[in-house]
Amino acid sequence: MVVGVLVVVGCGGQTGPTGSPTPLETPNPNAVYGGNVTVGIWQDPGSFLFAGITNSISFSYATDAPSAEGLLWYRSTTETASAQTPDAYWRPWLATEVPTLQNGDVRTSGCPESTAAMCVKWKLQPNVLWHDGSQFSSKDVCDTFKFWFLKYGYNNPTATQSPATTGWDQVIGCDETDNLTADVSFKSQYGPYLSLGSGVYGLMPASILEQAFNANAGKGADLEKTSVNVDLSKGTTGPDPEKPGSPVTAPDAYKGTGTLDTMLDGTGPFVFKSYTPGQSVVFVRNHHYWNPNHQPHIDQLTFRIEPNLSTEVTDAKLGKIDVGLDLRLPNLAGLDQASKLASAKFNVMAIPDAGAEKIDFNLCAADPQSGGSTLCGVTAKTSEYTADPTLRKAMLMGLDRKAIIKSQVDGMTTIPPDSSLALGANWIADTTVGTTAYDLVGANALLDQKGFLRDPKCGKAPDGQPFRTLPKDGTCVLMQIGTTSDSTARVNTETLVETDAGKMGLKVAEPFVPNEPSQNFFDLYSHGGPIYTHNFDMAMYSFSLLSPGEPDGMYPVYHGNCGGSCAADNQIPADGNVNKDTGENGTGINDHVLDQALQDGRSTVDPAQRAAAYKKAEHQLAQDLPEIPLYQSITVDTYTTALQDVLPQDHVWDYNTYDWFCTAGKCQ
Repeated sequence: MVVGVLVVVGCGGQTGPTGSPTPLETPNPNAVYGGNVTVGIWQDPGSFLFAGITNSISFSYATDAPSAEGLLWYRSTTETASAQTPDAYWRPWLATEVPTLQNGDVRTSGCPESTAAMCVKWKLQPNVLWHDGSQFSSKDVCDTFKFWFLKYGYNNPTATQSPATTGWDQVIGCDETDNLTADVSFKSQYGPYLSLGSGVYGLMPASILEQAFNANAGKGADLEKTSVNVDLSKGTTGPDPEKPGSPVTAPDAYKGTGTLDTMLDGTGPFVFKSYTPGQSVVFVRNHHYWNPNHQPHIDQLTFRIEPNLSTEVTDAKLGKIDVGLDLRLPNLAGLDQASKLASAKFNVMAIPDAGAEKIDFNLCAADPQSGGSTLCGVTAKTSEYTADPTLRKAMLMGLDRKAIIKSQVDGMTTIPPDSSLALGANWIADTTVGTTAYDLVGANALLDQKGFLRDPKCGKAPDGQPFRTLPKDGTCVLMQIGTTSDSTARVNTETLVETDAGKMGLKVAEPFVPNEPSQNFFDLYSHGGPIYTHNFDMAMYSFSLLSPGEPDGMYPVYHGNCGGSCAADNQIPADGNVNKDTGENGTGINDHVLDQALQDGRSTVDPAQRAAAYKKAEHQLAQDLPEIPLYQSITVDTYTTALQDVLPQDHVWDYNTYDWFCTAGKCQ
């Protein structure tokens, strides 16, 4: 992809994926200490536990990242551009190496649990302190695994996010071999094992978890209600880098009583100071950070909670914030233009995402394996139009996606292959899955050939000819389209889709439905959300991989019921489906070939076998077309020209705050 404003500022030398303990990087010799950085975010993180524990909110990951670490940490998107295995997307962090079959840390026999199908040995960094002063050890690792499933199963007192137990429920044991070794046993081979315990808030402190475990006579307590007393300055005493030989503490660090949704106890380069809902989250430098190659240089990080996206974009241009996160693709051209003004003091970073803006089709009326729409539930909409594979193929051919990109995002991205599964997961990319070109003539010819007749009773299309009928019963084709009403670009795109469909003789109804705010649009099945109750014909939004380089995150999006042989694994939300509020298969696609490929990709730890399975899934998705990828999503960030060593990451935008420093120690 060519994006003219892609800015990558490098630091020290990088190492590749590792199978044995190696130095992470060489520190930048030009880095200097000092300065305060203000980071703009246009959504209140809500809770620090929203970083993958009780919810998944991008801004919660961003605010937690400077403090809450995991076994493995992220690599920049520039490092993973040519990654060939899933471990290449991670770097060892609180673990000293990335466990793989090749280095012997992943075994399929000889596990601590005799019934285990595989086990993973985690070798841990020594001399790591939590910010409360407690020593990091294998107990923190095993207590985290215990929290997710071993302790409570599916009845966790904490309201963990709906898909959170995926993978964790395969764990049958965690052994504290010694203080710096944890051995995790699984009941099955589980391919995405690297994601468990890794990244932002990958691990939680045993000092706090144990209090929750022991509450209510050992029955456990909700982490959001377990109030603990902490002094986060205890673990931050260390040498002053600016005054060798002089000790320093973090006197401004949080000290008091709180719950984990309102305060953070981590191991990271910055220590939590305060959270004022609707206003700010503040961190101070950890003077006793464990990683010698990534010593933090910024004195204070303040996440300023902006009232809305528009305000944040304006503040980024005016220099009122030093870093602007997630400013959205439609604003990229304007920000790029503003950054080139003589008075501008900010750069723009555009990062290709591991996902696409897309249009979902409702397939609930076309399930040949289960007898109609029964899998989608009795309240689902059964659109005979979008369930027709010919119509979906014609829409793919007849939508002028280049024109949509030019109109809505100034041409600053590209059209993905017909299956976007491999975006952000290059190791499974199959070059034989092509990108269908715009072909309006071909789309009309296909519809003619398959019996979608032009009929005057259906009214006149924009090309002067009548709209078309459905071959099955001669009814006039009339489709609805909906999107998140709080996105101007998406709402505008609906009109372009309506126009292009009309040129094919396919009528799209106005007003557009379901156009709802994001919170309602993506609400749970049990709450009546239109996507998961399947109450739409076409729905436009974006979706990205949840974990770096890991396509298994799409399992709940595409998996059906294996032709009736795996009802318990069905991810199509509906009453009677045990996964009705955890499955994310809103389209209702139910293809047993696709299901098997997704299961094969999940149920082996061999990278080559996993890649083969996901390539098969890509081909099947390109054939079935439950969705049309419109364009690759782009993350847009800004940062002051005084801020150095900012690296791009599409999942966690501020993942390397440990390396940030300001020119001459002045950030403004």
